[in-house]
Amino acid sequence: MKIGITAGSYTRYGISEGAKKAREHGYDCFDFGGFVDTETAFFKQSEEDFKAELLRYKATVEAEGIVVWQVHSPWRHPARDLTPEDRAERLQSFLKAVRGAGYLGATHFVLHAIMPFGTNSPDHPELMKDMNAEFMTRLAKEAKEYGVKHIDIENLPFPALPINHTNQCLDFAKRMNRELGGDIFKVCLDTGHSNFCGEKPADAVRMLGKEYLGALHVHDNNGKADQHQTPGNGNIDWEEFSNALAEIGFEGCLSFEINVPNEIPAGEERDILERELAQIGHKIAKNIE
Repeated sequence: MKIGITAGSYTRYGISEGAKKAREHGYDCFDFGGFVDTETAFFKQSEEDFKAELLRYKATVEAEGIVVWQVHSPWRHPARDLTPEDRAERLQSFLKAVRGAGYLGATHFVLHAIMPFGTNSPDHPELMKDMNAEFMTRLAKEAKEYGVKHIDIENLPFPALPINHTNQCLDFAKRMNRELGGDIFKVCLDTGHSNFCGEKPADAVRMLGKEYLGALHVHDNNGKADQHQTPGNGNIDWEEFSNALAEIGFEGCLSFEINVPNEIPAGEERDILERELAQIGHKIAKNIE
């Protein structure tokens, strides 16, 4: 199984040096988060400049043995998805991010459902689903055109939402695949969100199975808050989670959505902690005993 981490954990050292260091520490992949904030330069660039910059990024990290496995879609909180104008603006940002994923060579595009009635509202569940179906249909067309194989719907830490828990994300991914044909839609299992919502991540893995578990966001918490802790610093049963991944034959990337705290400066201590985190990933993946 491949091991990955959010790209910013290492590109803080510079793109080339960061990718080299990540590979030395034992990582195979990056989860690119550069499209989360739509106020950054990426979304102000011309398509030509946008593509050129991302192709340079891809070539640089691949030269050091790292591939961009997954890309995180735009996200803002509080959500503003209620009006047609808001959703149209969101759609254009998402479409550019999908194209960016294609330029980076990423096979997985991770996204949160749009939330027209707020981040924790149970109101109008069928209307919310229909709005998401319309939105995601357009994304799927762009993904196919730009070589992004899968759109992975992430389970969220907002328990009242109609598209939130793993089973709800699974049902919606199946709906989209039925309506569009094919298997482009899968689920990104966020272990911390799962635990926060009272669901054992191992059970979620087994529920999704190999067919629908597309991507992972791996981190720990105490079950009471979305803390993004290192595995072992919360109450998730990582041995059971590891066994579940093995049982379904998961062959993707175990990708951390955590990093060594930024306040620890570059140097020997940070290097040791970064190597230890990668080793935790390999152990969960059963790459080492």
